[in-house]
Amino acid sequence: MKNKLFLAALLITPLAVLIFSTLSFQSGYSPKDTKNNGTFFQEYFDVTDLNLQTSSGNLTFEDGKWIFGTYGLEAEDLEQALYLMRQLNVALNRDIYRLKRVVFAKPSANLDSALKDYPRNEIIIDEQELLYKKIDTLEGEDFFKEQKIFIIDSYGRAVMFFPISMDPKLILKRS
Repeated sequence: MKNKLFLAALLITPLAVLIFSTLSFQSGYSPKDTKNNGTFFQEYFDVTDLNLQTSSGNLTFEDGKWIFGTYGLEAEDLEQALYLMRQLNVALNRDIYRLKRVVFAKPSANLDSALKDYPRNEIIIDEQELLYKKIDTLEGEDFFKEQKIFIIDSYGRAVMFFPISMDPKLILKRS
């Protein structure tokens, strides 16, 4: 009988921890800061539903890559963001192929001057400005006052962002 109770306790404990942690996270008791000094969006959102157009069609996440993205509004701030994204990409070293650099832009945006020195960035057109509106709704109009780099996971969920004024060493810092 003792062995059965002990076995039941062993089987129930991980399940209880999982249920408790899930309920805690869902009720708002979640981490406020991250190890890599980024800021979480108010809530993550799926960018695959936003009809974003690449040169080869709709944006998909079949390759399993994460995205370093920025929204191209002003050319001078955009250049700084592109430079920072390239430096972060190089700093990732062996994980460089798990990530792609992307510039999201409105259809009317003229980004040629900013992108001439950064040819390996993919340009994604926000045809109906749905991404812009989604971020503006979640984070407010102040979000776009400073250029930011945001991270989209391999499933297409935008989860976190960094201002370009942040020290690049702090972005990749792990502890």
